[in-house]
Amino acid sequence: MRRGRKELLNNVDLQVGPGEHWVVLGPNGAGKTTLLQIAAARLFPTTGTATILGETLGQVDVFELRPLIGLSSNVVGNSIPPQETALNVVLTAAYGVSGRWNEDYERLDERRAFELLNEWGVGTVFDRPFSTLSEGSGSGSRSLEL
Repeated sequence: MRRGRKELLNNVDLQVGPGEHWVVLGPNGAGKTTLLQIAAARLFPTTGTATILGETLGQVDVFELRPLIGLSSNVVGNSIPPQETALNVVLTAAYGVSGRWNEDYERLDERRAFELLNEWGVGTVFDRPFSTLSEGSGSGSRSLEL
């Protein structure tokens, strides 16, 4: 994988089996984020191929593939529009996108997202912009109904 003249990744062959959990460790600039971005179908390799869940990047609709992949990274958090509410962040994550934009979602999807926020103890911040929340924004066991 290259960006300009800089080589970010080279000769990577990684296979993750069902039920496996991996941690990627390495120094700054080693290519960890690039590797995870490719594995999450959010970045295409500049050379070679990447096969994710049996699908080859460049030959599959990534918007169909991304909801099947879980990724936790500050890169994902940085891609969320600043005005997006906490509820919309959870709602759209189920579809592998960052932000609601102009899409319409079913009431069932909204209820499920709200239930998850309540389950995680942060239901009271559902309408706050995600960018204003800290890791400690939970408000105990209080929940709201949607």
